Amino acid sequence: MIGRPAFVEAVKKNGLFLDTVRFQESVRVEASTELSAVRGAEIVLFCVKTTDNATTALALAPLLAPGALVLSMQNGVDNVEQIRAAARIDALPTVVYVAASVPEPGRVKHVGRGDLVVGPQDKKTKLIAALFSRASVPCRIRKTSRANSGPSWCGIAR
Repeated sequence: MIGRPAFVEAVKKNGLFLDTVRFQESVRVEASTELSAVRGAEIVLFCVKTTDNATTALALAPLLAPGALVLSMQNGVDNVEQIRAAARIDALPTVVYVAASVPEPGRVKHVGRGDLVVGPQDKKTKLIAALFSRASVPCRIRKTSRANSGPSWCGIAR
């Protein structure tokens, strides 16, 4: 997980506390404020503000492992195109339907839903859907490439 200093400090100290509709649990995750922590990751959840797409994509590109999958989990309809244009990263459009907030650093409050839509259907999106489904996160595959147009949330921010 890559995040802002206060969030990362809280996660390193106490773990990531998930207050969900089904459970409350603190989980240990690796957290860093440095984008270089992505090095070697097979899947990257790209969750920055749209205004940071180009800068973050350019910094991320040289760190990506060959074959790494980058999922654009952002509000808006042209984030994938912006990421590709800035750094030639072939990001996958992803919509996240969830009602959640971060009431304080290191804590996530989940109050509803939590499913994904990826697209378009191909070998990569089938793999992503299977991985998320195994983790009990419902994930559908949309037939068109315009899957990236809806509400989103993810714990990786820059």
